[in-house]
Amino acid sequence: MVFLKRTTNVIAACAVLAFASIAAPLAAGAQAKWTLAIYMDSDNDLDAYALMNIQWLMSAPSSKSVNFLVLWDSSTGPAKMLKISHDKMTELTDFALDGKEVDMGDPATLVAFVDYISSKFAATNVMVDLWDHGDDFRGICYDYNTGTSLSFDMLTHKEIGTALAGKHVNIIAGDGCGIGCIEAAYEYVSAGVSAEWFVANENYVPLDGFPYAAIANDLVANPAMTPEQLSQDITVRYAEYYQGGWLTELSAIKLSAVANLANALWDVTSILMKDMKDYRGLVASGKAKATMGWSQYGWEGFVDLPMVFKVIYGGAVQGSDLQVQTGELLSSIQAAIPYVGMSTPGYVWDFGGMAVFFPGSEGSYVHNTFWYGSLYPTMQFAQDGWLDFLNSYFGGNQVLRGSAR
Repeated sequence: MVFLKRTTNVIAACAVLAFASIAAPLAAGAQAKWTLAIYMDSDNDLDAYALMNIQWLMSAPSSKSVNFLVLWDSSTGPAKMLKISHDKMTELTDFALDGKEVDMGDPATLVAFVDYISSKFAATNVMVDLWDHGDDFRGICYDYNTGTSLSFDMLTHKEIGTALAGKHVNIIAGDGCGIGCIEAAYEYVSAGVSAEWFVANENYVPLDGFPYAAIANDLVANPAMTPEQLSQDITVRYAEYYQGGWLTELSAIKLSAVANLANALWDVTSILMKDMKDYRGLVASGKAKATMGWSQYGWEGFVDLPMVFKVIYGGAVQGSDLQVQTGELLSSIQAAIPYVGMSTPGYVWDFGGMAVFFPGSEGSYVHNTFWYGSLYPTMQFAQDGWLDFLNSYFGGNQVLRGSAR
C-alpha cells in the first residue's frame, strides 16, 4: 500500500506551511488559462492526506497560465486561503475568510470561495474541486466543528447547485466517495449550474485522493486543454494511479447531456411501471448484475445505473417498445458518461460510471429511513420520477414520501 510513505510527506508539508503563514498575499496578474481551485475540508480526520495532496500540487512547475488555489480548513486551526506554486504556498490574507474558523458545510463559504477566485484569479476556465469525505446523494464536505458527534454540517448537492449556479465554473470535481451518482448530477443541472463537466466517483475514493501531481503537471504542460480534455485527463491519471489491486473508478459526466438521459430514463420507467408485475423479474436481474464491488464498502443501496438497463435491454422482447426505448436510453447514457477510468479490478464488474439509489431489498427500502427517509424525497431526481419507479418496483410502498429520520 502506498500509504506507508505519508509520515514523511506530512513533516515536509508542515515545514512549508509554517513558512507560508507569514508570506504576503500575491497580487492578481493577467488572466490565466486555468484556475484549479480546491475547496479542501479536512476539518475532520483527513489532515494528513490534505497535506500530502497540497505537496503534490507543489511539485508542478510554476506557470502564469495556471493558478492553483486551495481553501484549506484543517482540524488543527482556522482556514487558510493558499496559492500554490512550485515548492511553496502563499497565504492570501485578503480573502475575507482567511484565518477564520469557517464552516465548510455552509454553502455561503463555497460562494465566498468562488467569488474570490472570480475577482482575484480570473481565468478562461475554472475547475472547482470539492475535497473531503463524500456521501452519495447526501453530499460532501463534512465539517466536524459543527453539529454533534452524530450529525455534522455538510454541503448537500442542492446547496452546491444553488451556490454554483450562475458562477463561472467549467468543471465541478468531487474528490470524495460515492458522489458520482445521477442524483447529484441531476441536482446541479436542475439548479441551473452552467459547468460543462462533473468529475466524480460512483463508489469509493482511496484516502490518497486524486493524483494531483500528475494532473497539475499535465495542466501546466498543456494549459490550452479544454474542460473536456482536462476532465478526461483526470480520469486517466486516476486509473493509472490506482492500478494494482484497487477497486475504484472515476467518471467524467457531461452535464449538458444529463437532461436527455433523464428524459430517456422516464420513457423506460413508464413502460416498466405499467406492467411491473411482469417486468419485476427482469428489473431485479438488472439490479442484481449492477450490484458491484463497492457494495462491499457500505453502499448496498446503490447500483450502477448503466448496467441495470443493459440487462433490461438484453432481456426485452426483440423489437418491443421496451427494447427500443431502452436502447435509446443506453445511447443517452453513453453521451452523458463518455469517459470512465477504472483500476484493473474494476473490469471484473464492468463499471458504467454512474450510480443510482436502488436498495437491494424491500426491507432495506422500507426500513432504512435513518439514512434515506428524509433527504431522498427532496432530491429533484427522486421527485421527477425515480421514487415513483422505486415505489412501483417495491410493491407500491410509499414509505419514502414525506417520512422522517
